[in-house]
Amino acid sequence: MNYSLKNMIELDGGEDVRHCEIHSNQCSVVQLAEQLKHQQDIQASMNALLRLSLIDMSLEDLLTATLDLLTGISWLSLQERGAIFIVEGNSNYLVMKAQKGLANILLEKCARIPFGTCLCGKAASERQIQFADRLDERHETIYEGILPHGHYCVPIMYGEDILGVINLYVREGHERQEEEEEFLGAIADTLAGIIIRRQAEEALRRNMEIIEHALDGVVNALAAVTEKRDPYTAGHQQRVAELAVEIAKEMDLPPDTIKNIRISALLHDIGKINIPAEILTKPGKLTELEMAFVRLHSTMSFEILNNIHFFMPVAQIVLQHHEKLDGSGYPLELKENDILLEAKVLMVADVVEAMASHRPYRPALGIQKAMEEISNNSGILFDKTIVDACLRLFGRDSAFL
Repeated sequence: MNYSLKNMIELDGGEDVRHCEIHSNQCSVVQLAEQLKHQQDIQASMNALLRLSLIDMSLEDLLTATLDLLTGISWLSLQERGAIFIVEGNSNYLVMKAQKGLANILLEKCARIPFGTCLCGKAASERQIQFADRLDERHETIYEGILPHGHYCVPIMYGEDILGVINLYVREGHERQEEEEEFLGAIADTLAGIIIRRQAEEALRRNMEIIEHALDGVVNALAAVTEKRDPYTAGHQQRVAELAVEIAKEMDLPPDTIKNIRISALLHDIGKINIPAEILTKPGKLTELEMAFVRLHSTMSFEILNNIHFFMPVAQIVLQHHEKLDGSGYPLELKENDILLEAKVLMVADVVEAMASHRPYRPALGIQKAMEEISNNSGILFDKTIVDACLRLFGRDSAFL
């Protein structure tokens, strides 16, 4: 086949076009692959952050892990240095909560940064990402021997509120990348939700501590009122509470259950404030009528405590602490499966303390007699697991009473 010069030029031109198209397609494939990789990194990073937020760790440890996560992403072109700051309360200060690879002098100078100071402070005050490709006039923290570098300073925002700033180092001369900023902004948004949740949890924890402290005060005050009414058994409720808690610990019961037992034990005889003092302090044997009056104290205790909104069934535990597994107890004659576990622990501790201590109508019977009583009635009147735990305690150490 013969070709004219014109045809050959057109042919060569066509080949060039095809080569350009192939090259262009190859470039598009590479770019698409990079975009997919970046999207995967974004999703993986978000998932990793959310997983970290579910782990029982401090906020500082979570922020440190976030820095490790970010500096490990190769296409971000970050140095292995950075810090995360959190706004201090309602002030205009950033407090460094996590850092990676910073010089000691920076740890001191940048521990607390006012809004508007340096790049991080400007990111906080202006609510916008601050970028620098070198140490420019915005870097107010300069010291001898500082290495050339640039920054991304990304505000952590929750609505209009500034929560903190992510400070990341880049090499000097690094060009600002929209894709990098979008990714870092997405990380900051995710981190904002985590921080808000953690702060809310911390506030709730502090409030619960305040409430529990106030509750302890109320419980101790009520217990003191009972013991002033019955001076011959002063310290009884406190000693029962201590023994009941030790038994519960020996049984490896959950902390919340132990707390229920302690509070219930401290208040189990509060109903005695309605019993005449001459009956409580009578030195001789009580009559049947007087004994029936004393037995009302469980119900009276229930009626008093049932009007207080505890976070636990204190009133029910106190009501049941004189019940017995075989149904021979009072006031409801409940049997084994109907009695709360906390009440079963309390009934053993109450019997042991009462027998081991002095009463107006009899001298102390002693620990040994108390151990024989619960041992002989294990599985009959008292729960066997609880009795065994109590016996183990006194087998090791009899200094509870």
